[in-house]
Amino acid sequence: MLSFTNPDHDQASLNRRESLLHHLQHPLAAPDSELRDDRNRYEFDQQRMDYLSGGIILGTDTVMQGRLQLTRAFQENRARNSGHSGVILSGDSTLGKTTTAKRLMRWVLQEYEKQVPDWRALQHVPVMYVEVPPNSSGKALLKEMSAFFGLSVLTRDSMADLRAKVVAAMRRGRTQLIVVDELHNLSAGKAVGLGETVDVLKGLHNDIAGTFLYCGIDVTSSSLMSGPRGQQLKSRFTVLELTRYNWSNPEHQKAWKALVRSFEKELQLRDHPAGTLKGEVQYLWQRTGGSIGSLGRLLTGAAIDVIQNGVEPEVLDRSRLDAYRLDRTAEEHYQRVKTRLSGRGKTAMEKVMSL
Repeated sequence: MLSFTNPDHDQASLNRRESLLHHLQHPLAAPDSELRDDRNRYEFDQQRMDYLSGGIILGTDTVMQGRLQLTRAFQENRARNSGHSGVILSGDSTLGKTTTAKRLMRWVLQEYEKQVPDWRALQHVPVMYVEVPPNSSGKALLKEMSAFFGLSVLTRDSMADLRAKVVAAMRRGRTQLIVVDELHNLSAGKAVGLGETVDVLKGLHNDIAGTFLYCGIDVTSSSLMSGPRGQQLKSRFTVLELTRYNWSNPEHQKAWKALVRSFEKELQLRDHPAGTLKGEVQYLWQRTGGSIGSLGRLLTGAAIDVIQNGVEPEVLDRSRLDAYRLDRTAEEHYQRVKTRLSGRGKTAMEKVMSL
Protein backbone atom coordinates (compact mmCIF):
# COMPACT_ATOMS: atom_id res chain seq x y z
CA MET A 1 0.00 0.00 0.00
CA LEU A 2 1.33 3.44 -0.93
CA SER A 3 1.63 6.13 1.74
CA PHE A 4 0.66 9.38 0.09
CA THR A 5 1.72 12.82 1.30
CA ASN A 6 -0.61 14.39 3.83
CA PRO A 7 -1.87 17.74 2.41
CA ASP A 8 -1.41 19.27 5.86
CA HIS A 9 2.33 18.77 5.50
CA ASP A 10 2.44 21.22 2.58
CA GLN A 11 2.65 23.86 5.28
CA ALA A 12 6.15 22.62 6.05
CA SER A 13 7.79 24.39 3.08
CA LEU A 14 10.82 26.34 4.24
CA ASN A 15 11.10 29.07 1.62
CA ARG A 16 7.90 30.97 2.46
CA ARG A 17 7.34 32.99 5.63
CA GLU A 18 4.03 31.49 6.79
CA SER A 19 5.00 27.88 6.11
CA LEU A 20 8.48 28.23 7.63
CA LEU A 21 7.16 29.72 10.86
CA HIS A 22 4.41 27.07 11.00
CA HIS A 23 6.97 24.31 10.51
CA LEU A 24 9.28 25.68 13.20
CA GLN A 25 6.45 26.16 15.72
CA HIS A 26 4.71 22.82 15.08
CA PRO A 27 7.22 19.98 14.83
CA LEU A 28 5.76 16.55 14.24
CA ALA A 29 4.96 14.99 17.58
CA ALA A 30 5.61 11.42 18.64
CA PRO A 31 2.53 9.21 18.19
CA ASP A 32 -0.28 9.34 20.73
CA SER A 33 0.11 6.37 23.07
CA GLU A 34 -3.67 6.31 23.60
CA LEU A 35 -4.07 4.99 20.06
CA ARG A 36 -2.07 1.81 20.68
CA ASP A 37 -5.09 -0.49 20.98
CA ASP A 38 -6.34 -2.49 18.00
CA ARG A 39 -9.36 -0.22 17.42
CA ASN A 40 -7.07 2.69 16.47
CA ARG A 41 -4.23 0.66 14.97
CA TYR A 42 -4.40 2.30 11.52
CA GLU A 43 -4.28 5.87 12.87
CA PHE A 44 -1.52 4.95 15.31
CA ASP A 45 0.57 3.42 12.53
CA GLN A 46 0.06 6.51 10.36
CA GLN A 47 1.27 8.74 13.19
CA ARG A 48 4.29 6.52 13.74
CA MET A 49 5.27 6.64 10.08
CA ASP A 50 4.77 10.41 9.91
CA TYR A 51 7.01 10.86 12.93
CA LEU A 52 9.70 8.62 11.46
CA SER A 53 9.46 10.45 8.15
CA GLY A 54 10.03 13.94 9.50
CA GLY A 55 9.68 14.31 13.24
CA ILE A 56 12.85 12.93 14.79
CA ILE A 57 15.03 15.63 16.32
CA LEU A 58 18.46 14.65 17.62
CA GLY A 59 20.80 16.94 19.51
CA THR A 60 23.89 16.04 17.51
CA ASP A 61 27.36 17.44 18.10
CA THR A 62 26.98 19.47 14.91
CA VAL A 63 23.81 21.12 16.19
CA MET A 64 25.51 21.89 19.50
CA GLN A 65 28.49 23.40 17.69
CA GLY A 66 26.13 25.38 15.46
CA ARG A 67 24.39 26.82 18.52
CA LEU A 68 27.72 27.83 20.03
CA GLN A 69 28.98 29.52 16.84
CA LEU A 70 25.67 31.29 16.23
CA THR A 71 25.58 32.49 19.84
CA ARG A 72 29.00 34.05 19.35
CA ALA A 73 28.01 35.59 16.02
CA PHE A 74 24.87 37.12 17.55
CA GLN A 75 26.97 38.54 20.38
CA GLU A 76 29.49 40.06 17.96
CA ASN A 77 26.73 41.56 15.79
CA ARG A 78 24.75 43.01 18.69
CA ALA A 79 25.80 46.67 18.19
CA ARG A 80 27.49 46.56 14.79
CA ASN A 81 26.20 48.48 11.79
CA SER A 82 28.53 46.85 9.24
CA GLY A 83 30.86 43.89 8.79
CA HIS A 84 28.56 41.45 10.53
CA SER A 85 29.77 38.00 11.53
CA GLY A 86 28.12 34.78 10.43
CA VAL A 87 28.40 31.00 10.22
CA ILE A 88 28.89 28.67 7.25
CA LEU A 89 27.79 25.02 7.29
CA SER A 90 29.94 23.27 4.69
CA GLY A 91 30.24 19.63 3.73
CA ASP A 92 29.40 16.88 1.29
CA SER A 93 25.80 15.97 0.46
CA THR A 94 23.85 13.68 2.86
CA LEU A 95 25.71 15.02 5.90
CA GLY A 96 22.73 16.90 7.31
CA LYS A 97 23.40 20.57 6.50
CA THR A 98 19.77 21.53 5.85
CA THR A 99 18.58 19.39 8.76
CA THR A 100 21.07 21.14 11.03
CA ALA A 101 19.89 24.51 9.72
CA LYS A 102 16.28 23.61 10.56
CA ARG A 103 17.27 22.66 14.10
CA LEU A 104 19.12 25.95 14.49
CA MET A 105 16.22 27.99 13.09
CA ARG A 106 13.82 26.34 15.54
CA TRP A 107 16.22 27.04 18.41
CA VAL A 108 16.63 30.72 17.44
CA LEU A 109 12.85 31.12 17.18
CA GLN A 110 12.38 29.55 20.62
CA GLU A 111 15.00 31.86 22.10
CA TYR A 112 13.40 34.89 20.43
CA GLU A 113 9.99 33.96 21.82
CA LYS A 114 11.42 33.96 25.35
CA GLN A 115 12.46 37.59 24.91
CA VAL A 116 9.58 38.77 22.68
CA PRO A 117 6.54 36.65 23.64
CA ASP A 118 4.13 38.67 21.50
CA TRP A 119 6.22 38.50 18.33
CA ARG A 120 3.29 37.05 16.35
CA ALA A 121 0.99 39.96 17.21
CA LEU A 122 3.81 42.33 16.29
CA GLN A 123 4.16 40.49 12.96
CA HIS A 124 7.83 39.84 13.49
CA VAL A 125 9.65 37.34 11.28
CA PRO A 126 12.57 36.29 13.49
CA VAL A 127 14.02 33.78 11.01
CA MET A 128 13.98 33.44 7.24
CA TYR A 129 15.16 30.80 4.78
CA VAL A 130 16.02 31.07 1.11
CA GLU A 131 17.71 28.80 -1.42
CA VAL A 132 20.17 30.16 -3.96
CA PRO A 133 18.73 29.42 -7.43
CA PRO A 134 20.95 27.52 -9.89
CA ASN A 135 23.18 29.86 -11.93
CA SER A 136 22.00 32.62 -9.65
CA SER A 137 22.24 36.32 -10.35
CA GLY A 138 21.89 38.97 -7.70
CA LYS A 139 18.43 39.86 -8.98
CA ALA A 140 17.30 36.21 -8.95
CA LEU A 141 18.34 35.86 -5.31
CA LEU A 142 16.52 39.06 -4.35
CA LYS A 143 13.39 37.72 -6.09
CA GLU A 144 13.61 34.57 -3.95
CA MET A 145 13.89 36.70 -0.84
CA SER A 146 10.94 38.81 -1.98
CA ALA A 147 8.88 35.66 -2.51
CA PHE A 148 9.69 34.51 1.02
CA PHE A 149 8.06 37.65 2.43
CA GLY A 150 5.21 37.60 -0.11
CA LEU A 151 6.33 40.89 -1.65
CA SER A 152 5.07 41.94 -5.06
CA VAL A 153 7.75 41.96 -7.74
CA LEU A 154 7.13 44.17 -10.77
CA THR A 155 8.66 43.58 -14.19
CA ARG A 156 10.19 47.03 -14.11
CA ASP A 157 11.79 46.52 -10.66
CA SER A 158 15.53 46.99 -10.76
CA MET A 159 17.94 45.17 -8.49
CA ALA A 160 18.08 48.29 -6.31
CA ASP A 161 14.26 48.32 -6.07
CA LEU A 162 14.18 44.68 -4.99
CA ARG A 163 16.94 45.18 -2.48
CA ALA A 164 15.07 48.12 -0.94
CA LYS A 165 11.89 46.02 -0.63
CA VAL A 166 13.73 43.08 0.95
CA VAL A 167 15.65 45.24 3.41
CA ALA A 168 12.44 47.03 4.44
CA ALA A 169 10.68 43.68 4.99
CA MET A 170 13.55 42.36 7.11
CA ARG A 171 13.60 45.52 9.21
CA ARG A 172 9.82 45.47 9.72
CA GLY A 173 9.98 41.82 10.67
CA ARG A 174 12.94 42.31 13.03
CA THR A 175 14.56 39.37 11.22
CA GLN A 176 17.41 37.98 13.32
CA LEU A 177 18.61 34.90 11.42
CA ILE A 178 18.85 34.68 7.63
CA VAL A 179 19.58 31.17 6.32
CA VAL A 180 20.91 31.02 2.76
CA ASP A 181 20.98 27.39 1.59
CA GLU A 182 22.41 25.76 -1.55
CA LEU A 183 25.25 28.30 -1.51
CA HIS A 184 27.28 26.07 -3.84
CA ASN A 185 24.92 27.12 -6.64
CA LEU A 186 26.85 30.39 -6.72
CA SER A 187 30.06 28.64 -7.68
CA ALA A 188 28.27 26.81 -10.49
CA GLY A 189 27.18 30.08 -12.08
CA LYS A 190 29.00 32.44 -14.38
CA ALA A 191 31.72 34.57 -12.87
CA VAL A 192 29.66 37.74 -13.35
CA GLY A 193 26.63 36.24 -11.64
CA LEU A 194 28.79 34.93 -8.81
CA GLY A 195 30.35 38.29 -8.07
CA GLU A 196 27.02 40.09 -8.37
CA THR A 197 25.25 37.73 -5.99
CA VAL A 198 28.05 37.81 -3.42
CA ASP A 199 27.95 41.61 -3.57
CA VAL A 200 24.19 41.52 -2.91
CA LEU A 201 24.72 39.32 0.14
CA LYS A 202 27.60 41.47 1.36
CA GLY A 203 25.41 44.55 1.00
CA LEU A 204 22.63 42.92 3.01
CA HIS A 205 25.13 42.20 5.79
CA ASN A 206 25.54 45.95 6.14
CA ASP A 207 21.89 46.90 5.55
CA ILE A 208 20.33 44.82 8.31
CA ALA A 209 21.23 43.82 11.84
CA GLY A 210 20.58 40.10 11.31
CA THR A 211 23.04 37.21 11.39
CA PHE A 212 23.59 35.06 8.30
CA LEU A 213 23.89 31.27 8.23
CA TYR A 214 25.15 29.92 4.92
CA CYS A 215 24.81 26.25 3.93
CA GLY A 216 26.38 24.55 0.92
CA ILE A 217 28.31 21.61 -0.49
CA ASP A 218 32.06 21.95 0.10
CA VAL A 219 31.84 25.73 0.29
CA THR A 220 35.36 26.13 1.63
CA SER A 221 36.93 24.48 -1.43
CA SER A 222 34.80 26.37 -3.98
CA SER A 223 35.55 29.49 -5.99
CA LEU A 224 33.25 31.34 -3.61
CA MET A 225 36.04 31.45 -1.04
CA SER A 226 38.73 32.70 -3.43
CA GLY A 227 39.71 36.23 -4.42
CA PRO A 228 38.94 39.45 -2.53
CA ARG A 229 35.27 38.57 -2.01
CA GLY A 230 36.16 35.16 -0.67
CA GLN A 231 38.69 36.71 1.68
CA GLN A 232 35.96 38.90 3.14
CA LEU A 233 33.78 35.87 3.77
CA LYS A 234 36.65 33.98 5.38
CA SER A 235 37.47 36.91 7.64
CA ARG A 236 33.89 37.39 8.85
CA PHE A 237 32.38 33.89 8.90
CA THR A 238 33.10 30.92 11.12
CA VAL A 239 33.06 27.69 9.12
CA LEU A 240 31.55 24.55 10.61
CA GLU A 241 32.67 21.60 8.50
CA LEU A 242 30.32 18.62 8.44
CA THR A 243 32.28 15.44 7.86
CA ARG A 244 31.60 11.74 7.71
CA TYR A 245 32.27 9.68 10.80
CA ASN A 246 35.58 7.81 10.55
CA TRP A 247 35.48 4.41 12.24
CA SER A 248 39.25 4.42 12.81
CA ASN A 249 38.92 7.59 14.89
CA PRO A 250 38.08 6.61 18.51
CA GLU A 251 36.14 9.82 19.12
CA HIS A 252 34.14 9.41 15.91
CA GLN A 253 33.48 5.78 16.77
CA LYS A 254 32.16 6.72 20.20
CA ALA A 255 29.95 9.45 18.74
CA TRP A 256 28.64 7.06 16.06
CA LYS A 257 27.61 4.51 18.66
CA ALA A 258 25.79 7.21 20.64
CA LEU A 259 24.10 8.40 17.44
CA VAL A 260 22.78 4.92 16.62
CA ARG A 261 21.43 4.54 20.15
CA SER A 262 19.74 7.96 19.95
CA PHE A 263 18.01 6.99 16.72
CA GLU A 264 16.88 3.69 18.26
CA LYS A 265 15.11 5.56 21.06
CA GLU A 266 12.94 7.29 18.47
CA LEU A 267 12.04 4.38 16.16
CA GLN A 268 8.60 3.78 17.72
CA LEU A 269 8.83 0.01 17.15
CA ARG A 270 7.11 -2.10 19.81
CA ASP A 271 9.80 -4.77 20.05
CA HIS A 272 12.93 -2.70 19.47
CA PRO A 273 14.42 -1.11 22.63
CA ALA A 274 17.48 1.12 22.35
CA GLY A 275 20.62 -0.99 22.38
CA THR A 276 19.22 -3.71 20.10
CA LEU A 277 21.67 -2.66 17.36
CA LYS A 278 24.67 -2.46 19.67
CA GLY A 279 26.36 -5.29 17.78
CA GLU A 280 25.60 -3.73 14.40
CA VAL A 281 27.11 -0.26 14.78
CA GLN A 282 30.14 -1.09 12.62
CA TYR A 283 27.90 -2.66 9.99
CA LEU A 284 25.77 0.51 10.02
CA TRP A 285 28.90 2.58 9.45
CA GLN A 286 29.83 0.32 6.54
CA ARG A 287 26.32 0.60 5.05
CA THR A 288 26.24 4.39 5.24
CA GLY A 289 29.84 5.49 4.82
CA GLY A 290 29.62 7.31 8.14
CA SER A 291 26.94 9.71 6.86
CA ILE A 292 24.38 10.81 9.44
CA GLY A 293 21.87 11.50 6.67
CA SER A 294 22.21 8.00 5.22
CA LEU A 295 22.06 6.48 8.70
CA GLY A 296 18.81 8.31 9.41
CA ARG A 297 17.27 7.18 6.13
CA LEU A 298 18.34 3.58 6.71
CA LEU A 299 16.97 3.28 10.25
CA THR A 300 13.77 5.28 9.79
CA GLY A 301 13.11 3.85 6.33
CA ALA A 302 13.52 0.26 7.51
CA ALA A 303 11.31 1.02 10.54
CA ILE A 304 8.59 2.42 8.28
CA ASP A 305 8.79 -0.76 6.19
CA VAL A 306 8.26 -2.85 9.33
CA ILE A 307 5.20 -0.81 10.35
CA GLN A 308 3.65 -0.54 6.89
CA ASN A 309 4.06 -4.23 6.12
CA GLY A 310 2.83 -5.41 9.53
CA VAL A 311 6.07 -7.27 10.24
CA GLU A 312 6.19 -9.20 13.52
CA PRO A 313 8.07 -8.82 15.75
CA GLU A 314 8.60 -5.09 15.20
CA VAL A 315 12.37 -5.06 15.41
CA LEU A 316 15.24 -4.13 13.09
CA ASP A 317 17.89 -6.73 12.48
CA ARG A 318 20.64 -7.26 9.90
CA SER A 319 18.35 -8.92 7.35
CA ARG A 320 15.79 -6.11 7.43
CA LEU A 321 18.47 -3.45 7.22
CA ASP A 322 20.17 -5.27 4.35
CA ALA A 323 16.88 -5.34 2.47
CA TYR A 324 16.55 -1.55 2.53
CA ARG A 325 18.16 0.25 -0.41
CA LEU A 326 19.91 3.55 0.29
CA ASP A 327 21.17 6.42 -1.85
CA ARG A 328 23.67 5.53 -4.56
CA THR A 329 26.64 7.07 -2.72
CA ALA A 330 26.03 4.91 0.34
CA GLU A 331 25.37 1.76 -1.69
CA GLU A 332 28.56 2.24 -3.73
CA HIS A 333 30.54 2.69 -0.52
CA TYR A 334 29.07 -0.51 0.92
CA GLN A 335 29.94 -2.43 -2.24
CA ARG A 336 33.56 -1.25 -1.96
CA VAL A 337 33.62 -2.35 1.68
CA LYS A 338 32.27 -5.81 0.85
CA THR A 339 34.75 -6.20 -2.01
CA ARG A 340 37.68 -5.34 0.21
CA LEU A 341 36.50 -7.58 3.01
CA SER A 342 35.90 -10.54 0.74
CA GLY A 343 38.60 -13.08 1.51
CA ARG A 344 41.28 -10.58 2.54
CA GLY A 345 41.38 -10.90 6.31
CA LYS A 346 42.85 -8.37 8.73
CA THR A 347 44.79 -6.30 6.18
CA ALA A 348 41.63 -5.63 4.20
CA MET A 349 39.78 -4.67 7.37
CA GLU A 350 42.45 -2.11 8.22
CA LYS A 351 42.08 -0.59 4.76
CA VAL A 352 38.32 -0.44 5.15
CA MET A 353 38.69 1.41 8.45
CA SER A 354 40.61 4.13 6.67
CA LEU A 355 37.88 4.77 4.08
